Amino acid sequence: MLFWAAGGILAGCDNTLDGSGTYEPLYLEVAVSDSLGNTYTGDSIVIPTDKNKIIFDISTNSGWRASRENKVGLNGWLSIPSKAAGGGDAVITSTVVANLTSKDKKVYYYILTTDSAVVRKIVIVQPHPSKQ
Repeated sequence: MLFWAAGGILAGCDNTLDGSGTYEPLYLEVAVSDSLGNTYTGDSIVIPTDKNKIIFDISTNSGWRASRENKVGLNGWLSIPSKAAGGGDAVITSTVVANLTSKDKKVYYYILTTDSAVVRKIVIVQPHPSKQ
């Protein structure tokens, strides 16, 4: 009985999209760029104050979900992800309007595997115009 239970756990570790049963370690990588030609690295990025589109290039061998923090002041500034969930590699976008306020704008953007085993949290900051 214990052997069967352990086998059930291992079967749950099948991270292949093709169902071959061959174990492949779970991975989730996200490359971030924008429609103005900038590329970003790291978990905290500073984007231009101009109107822009942020592009998230997802590379994974798992199902995934994407969301942004939901707080007052974000609606109308940074759109929700163009696609909220998927499986395998994908490209999703969020549109950003120009920051014409006197304050920096900041949001947490999340991309995670369906089972939440791997989470990528990206802090996006758009400074107010006088800072650039």
